[in-house]
Amino acid sequence: MTATFGKLQGRSLELGDGLNIIEAPNETGKSTWCAFLKAMLYGIDTRDRDRKGYLADKNRYQPWNGGAMEGVVELEWKGEGITLRRGPKGSAPFGAFSAVYTGTEEAVPGLTAANCGELLTGVGREVFER
Repeated sequence: MTATFGKLQGRSLELGDGLNIIEAPNETGKSTWCAFLKAMLYGIDTRDRDRKGYLADKNRYQPWNGGAMEGVVELEWKGEGITLRRGPKGSAPFGAFSAVYTGTEEAVPGLTAANCGELLTGVGREVFER
């Protein structure tokens, strides 16, 4: 995974097979990586608004450097290498989406921004968040 998302400025994190445990001091980005993965799989709700004591994800994870929120996740699905990309589309953070076979730029049929998370994990956003 490579992210420009909140405090993650072009940083990369490589996960291995099975359960991955990230142990690091406070304020090093553990929760931000979790939010990034959720956003890559399920997108960001641009209709969500800030409220007293709450920042919407579209504002909470704006890159600290003022740049565009964007990311790449490379994964294996059904025995194939897949590259997911999200970035800005107009003023919508993570509004642009692509899912291609890694190294070919050939679109993965049926894998869209709307169904990506559920197809890849087998669960909807609400279950993933829990």
